[in-house]
Amino acid sequence: MIRSGTLSPWAVIVRSLALLSLALGNGCVPDGGRPDPAAGNYLRVLEAEDARPAGGADLETLHSAADDSDARIRRTAVRALGRLQSPALIAEIARHLPDPEPQVRAAAAEALAQAVHGTDGTPALEGLLARVSRENDAGVRAALARSIGRLALEAPDRRRASDALVALSGVERGKPPKATLVGVALGFDALLRSSSGDGLSRAAADLLDSMAVYGADDPPDIESARIRALALSGLGLARRLTLEHVEQGLADPDPEVRRTPLRYLNVLVPSARRELLRTALADPSIRVSLEALRLVSAGPRDAETCAWLVGAAAPTAPAPVRFVALEALARQCPVVDAQRNALRAAASELPEEASGRWQPAARALLSLARIDKPAAAALLPRFRSHASPFVRTYAVLAAGALEDPETLRALAADPSPNVRSAALEALFAAEGHRIDNLLIDQLGEEDPQLLLTTARLLASSPGRIAVASAMLVTFERLSEARRETWRDSRRALLERIAELGDATLAARLRPFVADFDPLVAGDVATLLDAWTGEAHQAEPAPLPRAPLPSAADLAALEGSSVALHMQGGGTIVIGLLPDLAPRNVWRFVSLARAGYFDGLAFHRWAPNFVIQGGSAGANEYQGDGPYTRDEVGGSHWRGTVGVSTRGHDTGDGQIFINLVDNVRLDHDYTVFGVVSEGLDVVDAVLEGAVIERAEVRGGR
Repeated sequence: MIRSGTLSPWAVIVRSLALLSLALGNGCVPDGGRPDPAAGNYLRVLEAEDARPAGGADLETLHSAADDSDARIRRTAVRALGRLQSPALIAEIARHLPDPEPQVRAAAAEALAQAVHGTDGTPALEGLLARVSRENDAGVRAALARSIGRLALEAPDRRRASDALVALSGVERGKPPKATLVGVALGFDALLRSSSGDGLSRAAADLLDSMAVYGADDPPDIESARIRALALSGLGLARRLTLEHVEQGLADPDPEVRRTPLRYLNVLVPSARRELLRTALADPSIRVSLEALRLVSAGPRDAETCAWLVGAAAPTAPAPVRFVALEALARQCPVVDAQRNALRAAASELPEEASGRWQPAARALLSLARIDKPAAAALLPRFRSHASPFVRTYAVLAAGALEDPETLRALAADPSPNVRSAALEALFAAEGHRIDNLLIDQLGEEDPQLLLTTARLLASSPGRIAVASAMLVTFERLSEARRETWRDSRRALLERIAELGDATLAARLRPFVADFDPLVAGDVATLLDAWTGEAHQAEPAPLPRAPLPSAADLAALEGSSVALHMQGGGTIVIGLLPDLAPRNVWRFVSLARAGYFDGLAFHRWAPNFVIQGGSAGANEYQGDGPYTRDEVGGSHWRGTVGVSTRGHDTGDGQIFINLVDNVRLDHDYTVFGVVSEGLDVVDAVLEGAVIERAEVRGGR
């Protein structure tokens, strides 16, 4: 947070950009006719990073900017080099580890780890280790710890990494600074996750023990709580969590700390778990009770655990807790009467209007279909004809459990592609390729998820060349639209064409070795090689990249936020992080201003994980085009807002909000905002919650 009267580095840059933009608009440039070098260089760095260069002028721009006289430009350029995720750039990035400015040194440490992300981390290890004993800045030591911990290493090097994290903590000097210990805690979390908890030294275990109580007696603050939660997580991953740790965690004032040890209760003997679960289920925080409920749901059923679930499914329970409990009641209890009655009552609550609180009833129907088929069948017609496509999708799932082909065939003709996708899945499970004609009928549709489902279900179709020909027509039609965000559907169609087709279709596919999507062009070249026995080279012709924000656009983002006004009341205010993710912030703001999010839903609710929304089709595969690049760098703490993707550099306007600390998502998904108001509204969001209106606030 920037206090009144001070300017962040980002503010200095955007002020320069704004002045440059204003001056150019007036036909002159500042400073006696000389353009502001910081503003010009910053824009060039953003443009070069967006090009994802493997060489050439754009890569040279980044190299040059990494030696700029302005530390802010150096930091941005070094960070951009890391985001290219190229091990070939290790030596160039490591050159900046001794930079005189801490912000550049920290960026270099993070960039080194990002350069080897997803590959062997050994080449980056030595440079990072060499810096450990020389670095005194708390923030840079945190960056070194985060970076060393996340490297993919073999056992001997993992031990060296663990020793380095202990050294970086500085515990031998007294109470280490919080900033450093957060980085050390993140480093241990990543290291232990990648090694399945193996190789924790005695010194490291002792450090985690001390971190598990860090600041517990001080006034509450978020950084200290994060240190405690991550330390408990590390002890759990290493199978070093004791009953004392769990009891200490459950007594913590911070809900995230209380939730954390519950994730590792399996390391305790069963006799110790039940009392801990009883305590956690009564916790005032929904996050804690949901974590306990998850364990109860997955565990053995007896009279007591079933009573817990039935109690949590009562109408007076918080909505998220009730939703999870109703789902858990799909498994039969030893005495079924209370379970059946709870599900019947909840399923009968279905409101008539699409905007009503339908979620408990829909989940109850699905569970009822597994333990009381006659009762579920009697209620099913109301769900089958409901105004909400979300409810009709649950009707499909219940009909599948009830083996009701009439309902499934009716809903396979539903106007909602999401309902049709679910119905076709269930019908195929019952009837197999007898529904191929129904599947082929879907090939004229536009919804990407529906087409993906169709392509997958037509695997091994006896129709073979006829089916492949019909799919090729669809592939050609989708390709004409030249939408990057059709990638998943087009690749699924190609996979099925390759399986069912033959060389008689080769001539129609040859033009697509020059497709605008490099992955599709590669798929086509591989397919043609297999069909013809001749070598084909992919020669993609990429689409022009979406324009980046201008200097004035970037300046306008400083201090801006987006308020999501939810249908039924409540507002979620998202403070934006344009310094960390300028391209994705600009897209989000632009879409919000254009009304793109108005009326869209959070179509995904994953308890104690995320809510996700921003799809025009209310599914994973339909979003805005073209793709935006990843701008990884921030941590996925509770309340942070990220870019939903389906692979590297595939942002399509969909967003997610972290309901808990999800640091395992770091370095793979872009963080571009933080919920600054309305986190209680976020906690109350369930599947299908509608964004009534998105409003851009503040800025310039």
